[in-house]
Amino acid sequence: MTEDLLTIDWSQVRPRRAAAGVLVVLVAFLFVGAAGTVGVTVGLAAIFVTAAAGDGSFRDRVPGMISFTLMGAAIGGLAFWSVDSVLAIAAILGGATFLGTLAAAYGPVPARRGLFLTLWALLALLLSSVDTSPWTAALAFLVGGIAAIVMTAIRLAISKEDPATDVDPDEEEAADPAATDEKPDIASVIRGSLGLFAVVRTVSVVAAVFLGYWWFSSYPLWAAITVIVVVRPVASESLKIAVERTLGTAVGVGLALVIAHVLPKSDVGIMIAFLVSAFLMLAFMNANYTLFATFLTSTIVFTERLVQADAFEAGWQRLLATAVGAIIAIAAIGIGILSRPREE
Repeated sequence: MTEDLLTIDWSQVRPRRAAAGVLVVLVAFLFVGAAGTVGVTVGLAAIFVTAAAGDGSFRDRVPGMISFTLMGAAIGGLAFWSVDSVLAIAAILGGATFLGTLAAAYGPVPARRGLFLTLWALLALLLSSVDTSPWTAALAFLVGGIAAIVMTAIRLAISKEDPATDVDPDEEEAADPAATDEKPDIASVIRGSLGLFAVVRTVSVVAAVFLGYWWFSSYPLWAAITVIVVVRPVASESLKIAVERTLGTAVGVGLALVIAHVLPKSDVGIMIAFLVSAFLMLAFMNANYTLFATFLTSTIVFTERLVQADAFEAGWQRLLATAVGAIIAIAAIGIGILSRPREE
């Protein structure tokens, strides 16, 4: 297991793409003029749209980036609208999880977009407050998405960096046999094994949301974060992989909390930590999932700190919520394994 944790596919490391994403975030923060909720929303939109771009020419990438930007704006608005209702929060995150999981039936790039769309729904719920209107949140995501599209066009015009093999090896096999060259219709996907897995994953996320609000009032969504990061719709899913991803998530939480003690009151320091984590997340996204989970989780922690002064308090609650989410995730993966059709 240790060997798998440390194995990095260096051919899939993307430093230039990561640098472009971080540059868009910096420009977005300067444009907005602050790192509050609106500025962070613009920055996260830039990161996620850059990560969800896929591969190939700009003409190949731009339709997916535009659709992701529009869906992200809608989800962000709904998340900020639902700030006062746990039932609405569970419904929005559950719906995003279900649709994001089904996206794996259409190939590795849609699967990646589904993952990031689900993560954005979760982050939007973390950022939502009564001080920011849903329309403002939706517009902020649109601005960040447009900035990412423009930066991608510029980057591809001056660089031939991204080869056509820019696909996470762990995503090459979707959980449903319908994921072939011929795109299946949504009804057949829902009826298939991927549809069943999507139900299991969605129920797990919703359960994590309710348990989080019941047990962890300071960080109610952290159990759900772990479930979303750990449980992915790939045919090679196993309990060993779940342990690796859980470890990455826990390390990300611990890493951010350690840095918090070094820079507890420094907004500039937290901004730098956020940008470094986002860079490493984008760079290692396809090279090693455990590292990706580590830097993704630390990025989420720093995101909270940029909009909440007390985001580093009660670190033990965050770690305990992560452990609860890990238990739910491993149980969900076990159910998924047992429910797969046996090969003849």
